[in-house]
Parts: sequence; C-alpha cells; structure tokens
Amino acid sequence: MKKLTTLLLVFIAYTTYGQIPEIFEETWHLRFLKLEGDSNYSPLGVISNINFEDNGSSYSAHANGVQNGLIGEITFSGDTFTFTDISISLLDCDVPNCYYENLYFQDFLTTETFDLKTFTYDYFASSLYDYKSLRLTDSEDNVAFYVNTPIGMPDEALLRTWHLHSMDADLGEDSDYIANYNPPISPTLTINQDLSFTGTGSCNDFSGQFFYTNDNFSGARLIANDFQETGETCEYHNGFESYYFSQFIDENGELYFLVDENSSSGEASFSFDLAPGFTFNFRNFPVLATNEETVPKFYMYPNPVDDKLFIKTTNAIIDSVQIFDSLGKLVMKEVDFQNGLTVSSLEPGIYFIQIKSSKGHTVKKFIKK
Repeated sequence: MKKLTTLLLVFIAYTTYGQIPEIFEETWHLRFLKLEGDSNYSPLGVISNINFEDNGSSYSAHANGVQNGLIGEITFSGDTFTFTDISISLLDCDVPNCYYENLYFQDFLTTETFDLKTFTYDYFASSLYDYKSLRLTDSEDNVAFYVNTPIGMPDEALLRTWHLHSMDADLGEDSDYIANYNPPISPTLTINQDLSFTGTGSCNDFSGQFFYTNDNFSGARLIANDFQETGETCEYHNGFESYYFSQFIDENGELYFLVDENSSSGEASFSFDLAPGFTFNFRNFPVLATNEETVPKFYMYPNPVDDKLFIKTTNAIIDSVQIFDSLGKLVMKEVDFQNGLTVSSLEPGIYFIQIKSSKGHTVKKFIKK
C-alpha cells in the first residue's frame, strides 16, 4: 500500500507540473483587460506582455507595461499561481497611453499598495494556425487575455475615407445596394492615423475610436469604442442609419475586416462584419446614382461549401475571382470557374472571395467546411 501511495504522489506531481511548461515557452502579448466587466483593449502601438521563467528552484514573472516593468516571484499550485513578492520600476511615464500601464499593473497584476494576488490560468493552442492563448483570471473575475504573437500595425490602406456601397446578409445571398436608395444618400467612414473615426449616415454624423487587434486564429479585427452621433431625426432612411450605426455601438463587438488596394488603378475595397454573414462593403470612391439593373448581382452556392463553390450572375460578366483567408492572404486565383471553383484543398474556416466583373468588383464571404 505504501508503494502504491508513493507512485500515486509521483504521478500527481508529474501531471500538475505538466500543465506548467506550456506557459514558459512564449512571450505572451496582452490583447485586452476586462476589469469590473469593462473591456480595455491594448491601444495602438502599446506592447504590453508577460513572460514566465523557470529558475530551477523557483519561478518568476516579468511583465512590460508602457514604459515600466514589473517583476515578481511566483509559486504554482495546479492551474493557479500566486505572487510571493513583487516590484515595479518607477520611471515617469510621459508617453501616450500611460493609463493602460496603470490598468495593467495597479488594477490587474497587483494594486496601488502592491498586494500579492493569485491568478487562475487557462491555456489554449492550435497547431493548425500556430496560435496560442493565455487567460489570467483573478479572484474578482478580472481577466487579462494574451496571445503568442504581437499585435502589429494595421494595413496603411485602411486609413482613409471609405464610401459604403452595399450591405450583404445571409453570407451574401441578399444584398442591399446604396445606389438604389431614393432619395440618394452617401454614407461614409473615415479612419484616421490614430484609429479615431468619423462618418455620415443618412442625415447624421458620427465619431468614435477604433482599437485594432490581429492574430493567427481570427485574423484582423477592429473594436469600436466611444461612439457618438448627432442625434437628428432623418426625413428618410432612418432604418438604414440605425442598422449602420449599430455596427459601431456595441463596444464589446469585434469587426472582422478585409482591406485590399490595387496599386496600379488606385482602387481600394474594405469590408467588415460584426455578425457572421452580415457584411458591409466599402470602396474608396463615392457611389454613383444608378438603378438596380446596372448593379452587378452575384450569387454563391453552396455556402458553407465542402468541394465546389459556384458563382452566378444575372447582369454582369465575371472576369476573375480571388480567394483570401481570414488574415488577408491570397490563397487562390482563378479565371476559369464556369464549372465551379474547387476549394476542397482549403483548410476549414472563413474565406473572402473577391469577384471582378465588367461592372466593378465585390467581396463576399464563404465558409469552407
């Protein structure tokens, strides 16, 4: 019985320690903090992170904020760890976004009085996307969420004034074209260098602040905050404006987006969706007044697709199609697709298809099973 007890203790010690090594293998880049129920995304250009080190007989954690660093000794117990001592450098933070360092250090990892906290950690890894994530949760259910890649900077092509051309529903099966609105409207969205944004709807103006995030698993996303609008009652198209503005009001929603620019023609396209299958399509030029017959209509089926994807149009000639993955990488380009596009070689996931025709081009989304 004594031997069995000894073997059991050895096995438990091994499996408990076996949970630990994964978090020591990476620099964990902070994506957002959730404090008292409010999500606080890492501002543009801020590289806050945390590293865990195995020192042989002890463990430590090293975190970077905005201008200062935090270091502390830690002990592990199962899927939790506790700081046993902690120290923070005392440089004056005189660069933008210092508030985020205070949130990270003084509201999450410790407190203004350097209280020693215990955290539960959850680790996830996907070998398919080279994606790993780490979530730390304190005793009050505050959360820090990290991934194994830096955020980076958004594509410069994103930073401009965009003109809304169409809205898709049900994965592109039903499209609503701005050119068909009567009286005509010219909805816009301008994204500035600091990711602040402004725009117009039917009769109202709006503004707010985007946060940007990106990883190998979900691709590039924008998170809208601080949305404000002028609040006038429009004489027409109130329903459209409410729907358009709702994309920016949900401060916890992520806009999955794709941006593409043709360097030779100067034309650019930008599309995003807050809810899967409901996509807003923008161009870098205004909508021209037209009628429904002159707007190209494209239909894709089946969606989701396993083997062959078919594209049909009733009023345009399709020149070519390009397929991009969720990260914006070109994965397929076809000219001959009369008998369908063979997509069986694509990994399961969400893809964007850009359809170029004699009347312009559009971007739609499909799901590969």
